[in-house]
Formats: sequence, structure tokens, C-alpha cells
Amino acid sequence: MTNKKAENIIVGMIETNCWIYPCDGEAEKTGGAKACIVIDPGDEAWMIISRLKELNMFPEYILLSHGHFDHLAALPDLMEAFRNGAFSPCPIPKICIHRLDAAYLGEASLKVHHNSFISAGGDPSLIDAMWKGLPEADILLEEGESAGPLKGMHLPGHSPGSAAFYDEENDILFSGDTLFRGTWGRTDLPGGSDEKIIASLRRILSMKADTKVCPGHGPLTFVKNETGLIRTL
Repeated sequence: MTNKKAENIIVGMIETNCWIYPCDGEAEKTGGAKACIVIDPGDEAWMIISRLKELNMFPEYILLSHGHFDHLAALPDLMEAFRNGAFSPCPIPKICIHRLDAAYLGEASLKVHHNSFISAGGDPSLIDAMWKGLPEADILLEEGESAGPLKGMHLPGHSPGSAAFYDEENDILFSGDTLFRGTWGRTDLPGGSDEKIIASLRRILSMKADTKVCPGHGPLTFVKNETGLIRTL
């Protein structure tokens, strides 16, 4: 165990948790910056960039727990910062998402986000006002595949490609919008499923009791604090 610390930046109108998590070892040709992973850059890219610079870190990977706009809206400005040399000489990070949520990225993704906003009872013109073209994924991270110290877990239900990312050595789980403290993610958006999220929750709650859970919104928790949810599933 290396006692890694997960840095949390709360971003956007609905207070998404953007996590910064250290990678293992030393990256080459980084000007002294330490490699890390950014999870769910939901908005306010300037805050994420500022914190990375304070920590003297750069992301090797940007992991998306799922494709909803509040978890990836900062991507265009983050990637522009890399292209413009703000993190030179560090390499450009790889964007990772599960393949079943890949349609939320890329040139054709605006319509997908419109449909998601409408299903949530929102005004899609809000998306138009904020829209900047979203990049394609570099890696479609499947069940069991790793990015740095984090291994992907496919946990559908909130969305078809919802995923969590687990550091087994340090027993830390980034649960996205599947599990929150005391509750779980909604299932009424396109591709959501009550049956699938229940199966995904049972999978998380079968993990070690002391597993630290860093969710997509709200305060962190531990598996042992959430086992009572089983009775409500």
C-alpha cells in the first residue's frame, strides 16, 4: 500500500466531483511533473488546470465514469491547454471511456447530449450555449482493463457504459454515479436500468468492507457504511 491521496475538485452547477489521482512510478520527459489520472472533468477546466499546476502533476489518462455532460464538459478546454503547450513537455493525456458510452464523445455527440438533457427535463439550449466540440475517446476501456493503477469495472444502470475505477493495492474505488453516500444514481435517463444498477450496486457492496468509495457527487464513503442499502434493493 502506498497511501495515495485522491484530490477532489467540485465543479459545475450540480457539483460534480473531479478527482486527481497519482500514478505509479516516474514518467519520462515531464520536466519534473508527476503523472496522475484525472477522473470526470465535469466543468470549470481552469480550476482543474490550476490545481494540477499547484500539485506539479499532469494527467497521463483522463477517465470518464460515464458520458453524461456534467462529467466531461471540461474536456475541450483541458485538451486545448495541452495542445497549446500549457503542460509542455508533458505528453497529451489519453481519454478513456467504456465503449457503450463512447457516443457521448466526438463530432456526433451533440444530439446524444440533447436527448439526455430532454430526458432529464432540461432545456437542451443550455447545451448549445455551452457547447464546444468534444474529442473522441482514445481508449475504450473494457471490464478489467487498466489505466495506470486503476482497473475498470463495468457497472451499467446509470448509463449503459457506466464504470468504476478501482485501485486494488490501495483499496480505493471511484464509483462515478453508480453509488453515492447513502444512495445511488438515477436510472431514468437514456439507457438507464433499475435492474442493471441493482446488480452493479450489489457488486460494489460485495467488495471489502474498508474499500474507500469516491463518488461522482457528494462526500466519500466506505463500502461498510453502505451495506444497509442491500435491504432497499
